Amino acid sequence: MTGKPKLTFSLGWRLSLLWALQWGITGAILTYLPIYFTANGLSQNQLGKLMAISAIGLWVAPFVVGQICDRWMSTEKYLAVAHLFGGLSLLSIPVATEMFRVTQENFTALMILVGAFAVFYFPTIPLASAMTFRHLPDPQAQFGKVRIWGTVGWVIAGWFLSLWLGRSVAYVWISENFPTMRSSLDSFTYAFRWVAPPSNADCFKLAALLSFTLSSLCIFLPPTPPLRSEKNRVAPIAALKMFQDKTFAVLIGISFLLALVVPLYSYAVPQLLQQFGYSADWVPAVMTLGQISEFPALLLLPLFLRRCGLKLTFALGMAAWLLRYSFFVFEKPAWLILTGISLHGICHVFLIIVIQLYIDKRCDRTLKASAQNLFAFITMGIAMPLGFLMGGALGSALTHPETGDINYQIFFCIPAVLILVLLIVFYRYVRIEDENLNAPANPDGEASLPSNSSQPA
Repeated sequence: MTGKPKLTFSLGWRLSLLWALQWGITGAILTYLPIYFTANGLSQNQLGKLMAISAIGLWVAPFVVGQICDRWMSTEKYLAVAHLFGGLSLLSIPVATEMFRVTQENFTALMILVGAFAVFYFPTIPLASAMTFRHLPDPQAQFGKVRIWGTVGWVIAGWFLSLWLGRSVAYVWISENFPTMRSSLDSFTYAFRWVAPPSNADCFKLAALLSFTLSSLCIFLPPTPPLRSEKNRVAPIAALKMFQDKTFAVLIGISFLLALVVPLYSYAVPQLLQQFGYSADWVPAVMTLGQISEFPALLLLPLFLRRCGLKLTFALGMAAWLLRYSFFVFEKPAWLILTGISLHGICHVFLIIVIQLYIDKRCDRTLKASAQNLFAFITMGIAMPLGFLMGGALGSALTHPETGDINYQIFFCIPAVLILVLLIVFYRYVRIEDENLNAPANPDGEASLPSNSSQPA
């Protein structure tokens, strides 16, 4: 009798470090971006365009990066190069932003630099998933244990940024509540007196530092050479044949529609918190409530998949998005908004990670990078920028001309209604089988397919 395959410590810490740094980069900048750019003179429409341009990274992902990593180059080597140039592009964005603030004339240059970072960074997310799925002995049971370190990285980066930007407030609070620590704080402050005072551009410096660190540490990642296939030389084209499977096509279609309204969270919630009186310096820390909720969600995901199945688990993720947007519509009391943020774990894990697991089990072992990048391209590369553009248009239309405040009741009511309709249609009319997700992979690394499904390329 053979037991379940175990995850070794050597492999576990390397993949965990990959995810901690991967999402630490995002945690350092994403929740602060809307505040940073609007503070430097960007309008709501410009903010929407700037956040939408990040999708250009997903345009090249399935067609270029997938081909490179599935056919020509080891994944860990590509990650090292991508994060090196991603860090360099991060350092250039504050320079272009300052030029725009002063001249109000180089918005196109700023768009190009943000797009360059997106090209280097965003394709690395599905690549990290593909690498992790490939090396884990039991991905469905073990992925959450590794991916949870991405949440740790995000939370640490967000809190570090807030503590750095609001260090004067933190100093006063610690001094008043822990008087015995004041001398130590004074010594620490004196020792680092040569460090420049905090700047809102430091979010990019922190993200760049994490990017350079990950680039350097890629040498420790497990070797992941391409699994070449003479039958399908162009991996992205072969991956497109997965749409012949009806279940795959339905789930990708549902994910696309959801991805139209999901970006409104990243676009609006940081500004919503600031509008309700939260200090801009502490918004990244408050937003980490969402990432902290990923811990129980990731640990509970295998249980939900076994007990509830793919369809109900996916539907619970949709219901969580509906509930959080409904909370944002009410706006008050403050604990309701914080509860909506705290639902992020269910929202993210029960949607995105469920689909990533499903794709990994359904695709050919030689196409895993291309398949994950194809999903990212459709949802994040097409739907996400449309969502950001929609957010920019809504934010501009709902901004009060005198106070500058945005009417978030109407802003979040629109996506809440869309998700409600989509949830009803999905749960009542869409049939999704679960047995192929839970089935063990065959010796070639592919899941067993039901008889009514077409074999993916």
